[in-house]
Amino acid sequence: MDFNFGSLGATFFGWGTSLLFWSLLILALAIVFIIALYIRNKMRFTFPCLETVSLGQGKISVYISKAGWFKKNRYFFGLLERGGEQELICEDNKRKIFNVSSEDYHEINGKRGVIVKRKDDDPEILVPISKVEVANMGLLFKIAPADYRDAAVDILEKKRLETMDWLQRNSPMLIAVGVFIFGLISLIIIFNFAQGESSAWRDFAEHAINIKQAVPSPDAP
Repeated sequence: MDFNFGSLGATFFGWGTSLLFWSLLILALAIVFIIALYIRNKMRFTFPCLETVSLGQGKISVYISKAGWFKKNRYFFGLLERGGEQELICEDNKRKIFNVSSEDYHEINGKRGVIVKRKDDDPEILVPISKVEVANMGLLFKIAPADYRDAAVDILEKKRLETMDWLQRNSPMLIAVGVFIFGLISLIIIFNFAQGESSAWRDFAEHAINIKQAVPSPDAP
């Protein structure tokens, strides 16, 4: 197959001098560049973040997100940085977490993370919670340890067995023995029935053969 290199070169030359071609190429490179920046920023949100919102009467609402460290001066939709001090940014709406220190980290799902509190009258302000206190701890002390619970269950089970009569205590074993005996009898009956049916069919076949041999053929002289 012969190629026309002259027309091919003319085609490439036309593409090279075409304003539309270069515009599309630059647009494609820009899109790839923006996607790469977006993925890079997305991967920088590495810390689990629990955002708490007060609901009143000691109740809270919890939102799960992620947080990451970024420089203060950002531009181009926050994808590029120009410098400045590091800030911890929440991935949800890109809000800043104020006054964060190394003492504010907790362990969330086995990873280093932060627990933050949203300001009630301004949802854009988030502050870290360095310590968490849990109320109603007295409920845990009302529950006996696992060893005590197991011992109590064993004692109750022994008392229950002592109050049962012989039939109630041995009913599972009696049921199992009854099922075994019933199955054994069923097998014996099925075997005898099959054996009797086999003998009856064998006798019928022998009787039919004898009758056929005793009847003379109509073609015989």
